[in-house]
Amino acid sequence: MDAAVVMTDTAVVEEDVTVTCYVNEIPAFVESELARLYGSLHSSLQYFRVFRSISNASCYVARRDGLPIAILVFHVNNGRIEVLNEMLELEQEELRRFVRHVFKAFPDAGVISFKALKADTDALGLPMQRSNAKDTYMISLPATAEEYTAKLGKSTRSTLRHQLNKIVRDYPSFTSSFYVKDEIQEEHVREIIKFNEERITSKAYKFSHDDRRILDLAKTCGYVSVITIDGRICAGTVNYRIGDSIFGDVIGYDTEYEKSGVGKVALYLTICESIARGARNFYLGGGRFDFKSRMLGVQLHMDRIEIYRSYGSLLLNFDKVASTAFNGYLRRVKVWLHENQDKAFAKMIFNSFYFWKNLRNK
Repeated sequence: MDAAVVMTDTAVVEEDVTVTCYVNEIPAFVESELARLYGSLHSSLQYFRVFRSISNASCYVARRDGLPIAILVFHVNNGRIEVLNEMLELEQEELRRFVRHVFKAFPDAGVISFKALKADTDALGLPMQRSNAKDTYMISLPATAEEYTAKLGKSTRSTLRHQLNKIVRDYPSFTSSFYVKDEIQEEHVREIIKFNEERITSKAYKFSHDDRRILDLAKTCGYVSVITIDGRICAGTVNYRIGDSIFGDVIGYDTEYEKSGVGKVALYLTICESIARGARNFYLGGGRFDFKSRMLGVQLHMDRIEIYRSYGSLLLNFDKVASTAFNGYLRRVKVWLHENQDKAFAKMIFNSFYFWKNLRNK
């Protein structure tokens, strides 16, 4: 049975949990508390400021004994609550409490949307849609780089050591450097991005990153690895740090050194340095690539979840119901294609897609 709900001037109290909703406001304490609670780039104010709009955003905070146990940032638009937090896991009771509270606080809202969430929704008792939306690979980092290296598969460990030794032997001027926040140099980031874009474009379609936003986020919470040979950048990684977690974003390398495996070496050195700097998790991002598993990444799945106030609200939001169903189906097709990319039918679809993308980008 649900606990009794008592209204106060500023909050709702449920047993030992106090819930406060800051409407059109994000208090100053939220930035550090989001990092402590979730350690997720996509649930951080740093990310929201650069890649999302937080103008007129509201903030839900649940506290136990005065300490935040759940924080969700959201927009309310035309009767729809859009949660900004992504790539996080919520306990069933925390999700239930949030849904109950915001539907009560915003009586005109008919649907709550999560873009990428891991949660048990069985006990909500409300109409909903759920479909796989995103994935990422996470490495749980040990205490030392030596421990991490020892845990790698024998073949992966041997290959990395051979490549690193060969690079050092063939290129005595080889250096590996790391920069954080204000230490980060714009030209380093742009060069790494350029390498990455050139590699993707050569294999598929004309591809480009949002350089400006990547640079802005890097200056806020960035962590950049740069490998140079003869004083010239030949590889590097652009990453971000939130709490104890590092989030890989871009890996780039000069194709002149591709046979040396400098790209994978750059990633390996970044992971080792992350361990030395006290990180506990390293995220390799989405996309199904074998090397992520070989680097000890464990795949995590996140779902798009739409929770409706009632079946009447579901009918009134038919456009969202339809788009969610379509995107869920499209996601399943994409996953199947990646899992079967060596088959002729999948190759034909990929080639058609890349041809269309190139035509559109001309």
